[in-house]
Amino acid sequence: MKNTHYIIAGLVLISFACKKPEVVPPPAPDAAALIAFNSENIEEATQYFSVDANSPIFIYGEKGTSLYLGADALVDASGDLVTGDVQVELIEIDKKSEMILMNKATMGKIGSNHATLVSQGEFYVSISQYGTELVLTSPMSLMTPVDEYDPNMRKFVNISDEEDLLWEIADDSLLEVGEDSVGIGMLYDILPGEWGWTNIDKFYSDPRPKTDIFAELPEGFDETNTEVYISYDGESNALAQFDVWTGTRFTEHYGLIPIGLEVHFVAIGIVGDELHYYIEPATITDNHVQDIDDFTAITEDALVTLLDALP
Repeated sequence: MKNTHYIIAGLVLISFACKKPEVVPPPAPDAAALIAFNSENIEEATQYFSVDANSPIFIYGEKGTSLYLGADALVDASGDLVTGDVQVELIEIDKKSEMILMNKATMGKIGSNHATLVSQGEFYVSISQYGTELVLTSPMSLMTPVDEYDPNMRKFVNISDEEDLLWEIADDSLLEVGEDSVGIGMLYDILPGEWGWTNIDKFYSDPRPKTDIFAELPEGFDETNTEVYISYDGESNALAQFDVWTGTRFTEHYGLIPIGLEVHFVAIGIVGDELHYYIEPATITDNHVQDIDDFTAITEDALVTLLDALP
C-alpha cells in the first residue's frame, strides 16, 4: 500500500513538472490614458483671455499670434448683441513635438485622398461668455509671425469632428502679408462659423514615384491605444499620421508617400501609466513595411527634446 502512495505521488509530481508554464503577455497600452494624455496637453497649451466685447479686441499669444476683432462684433445664439466681458481661448502650434503631444498631425484632404501638409502654424480660437460659444458678425483677423514669406501657403480649415484633425483648403484661402511691432506675419480672417482650428499650410510636393506603406505593431498595440506618425526629414512641420487600421497593422492607404523619402517613424502609447515611445529613421521603399517593435519608457520632457531634434 505504501508503494502505491509513492507511485501516485510520483505521478502527481511528474504531471506538475510536465505542465507548461503559462505565458503572460506584456501589458498593453491604455487607450483611455492616451486620450487623457492628449487632452491634458491641449489644456496646458490653451491660453485664456478676458476682454470687453463692446471695445476693439486685441489679443497677443505667447508665440506672437495676434488676433483682432472690432467692437460689438459678437452676438449670442439668439442674435442679440453681447455686452460685457467675454473669454477668448487661443492655442498656437508651431512644431512637431506639440503636434504629437496634442495629436494634431498635418493631414489634408485633396479630392477623395488624404495627403501630407507642410504647416506654418495650427491655431485654435474660440470666444464664449458664461461657457457658451458666441457668434461672429464680422471676421476676426489672425496674424502669425514668419521668418520668411512663402507664397504657396494657404488658409486651411478643419473638416473633422474627430480628435484627429483633417484639413481642407478654405474657400478664402489666399493669405495677406502683415507687419506689426513684432515683425512680418501672414494674415487671414476667421469667418463666422469658423471657431475652432484653422491652419496655414501647403501640400507636400515631391515628383518621385509614390507607394503604400505599412506599420507593424507588437501584440496588444492597435489604433485605439497607439498613435503612429511619419516625420518628413528636412521639413520642420510635415507630420503624416497613419489613419487606417487593417485589423493587424496600420496603413497609409492612399499610396502618396514618395519612394526614397527620408523620414523618421514616431509612435507613442501609455503602458503601465508610463509614456512609451518609438523613434526610428527610415528610407521609404516600394510597399514599405516598418516594424515598430521596440517601445521604451520615457518622460514627457525627454520625449519633447527628442522630437524637437528631429531633422
